[in-house]
Amino acid sequence: MKTPLNPNDFRRVHASRCGLLMLFVAFGVLSVLDVCAVKVRVATYNVEHGVGRPGTEKYEALKSSLARVNADVVAFQELERKTANEWNRMAEELGYPHRAWGELGTFSGNMVVGFWSRFPIKETHHVPAPKDSQEFSRIPLRILVDIPGAAQPLAMWNMHHKAMFQWRDDFRRAVEAFRIVRDINQYCADKSYPVDFVMFGDMNDDLEREEQSSQFLKPPSRLPSTYRIGPDVEFPVRYRVFPTDHYSPAGGGMHLVPAFRQGSNNRITHLHTQYQLDYIFVSETIWSHPAGRPEGEIYHSEWDRAEGGLQKAGSPLDPATSLRASDHYPVFVDLHVRDAE
Repeated sequence: MKTPLNPNDFRRVHASRCGLLMLFVAFGVLSVLDVCAVKVRVATYNVEHGVGRPGTEKYEALKSSLARVNADVVAFQELERKTANEWNRMAEELGYPHRAWGELGTFSGNMVVGFWSRFPIKETHHVPAPKDSQEFSRIPLRILVDIPGAAQPLAMWNMHHKAMFQWRDDFRRAVEAFRIVRDINQYCADKSYPVDFVMFGDMNDDLEREEQSSQFLKPPSRLPSTYRIGPDVEFPVRYRVFPTDHYSPAGGGMHLVPAFRQGSNNRITHLHTQYQLDYIFVSETIWSHPAGRPEGEIYHSEWDRAEGGLQKAGSPLDPATSLRASDHYPVFVDLHVRDAE
């Protein structure tokens, strides 16, 4: 059964939004700059071992949460092949005709990343590692989305870093971030214009975790026997502070979008660790857009109220919905990209 939604709650970005930005300049002269922007909502969600079967508590809770957040593009982690058909079915039920499914890696088990989009996905790309290396826990996925009215396709990177908090896990996350940053840098260097892009996913560490490793002078002990780093990884390999210090320089500069549960300063996105593991970063072009900086929120049904926070679709959900859906909570961000006009 479809989750009932008020069609008026859906935000569409098919048309550009233009406003007037008032700028004071030297000698008190008032200048008026016409600002055109396209507003887009993106989200990241670790769904904890797939989406479940239609009619189950998990499936319906995930579906209700995603309908309430009402993002234009959703990046998923912990998708599983055994519920791939159900994931596609849910996308159809919620109005996401365009999807991208990630690749399995050596250490990924059955987990992959993926995307839903309301807008056409014009390109997909799996972030590579050097030949004969085995580094990624889950293979990151990049897509290009054609946003109606935008000046350029919106590039998006989705990753699910190595889990756990041993030294060897910190090291593996650092190497994975090195690969992803290199891919972002290469993509941006190939363009003759400043690129609008977003990077998000389950980073599997909290930037405020005090026990983070500082750096590695050599590979740590007890790595998997089949783990192989590429020859271009140079020591020392820095880790702390992860993930912000690794990703902030990428693509000419990225910014972490602050996100909290509605009406609070609670930034926890994972039930069991009580850490913020899920993040959304944006490019400098999006962060400094004249129409305003991106705004983020962590959706948790216990904090869901009719008033306050970012606009959502429909009515507040049962407070227990989020815990029925996953051990992670979705993070969503409203941002502006440059208008084609």
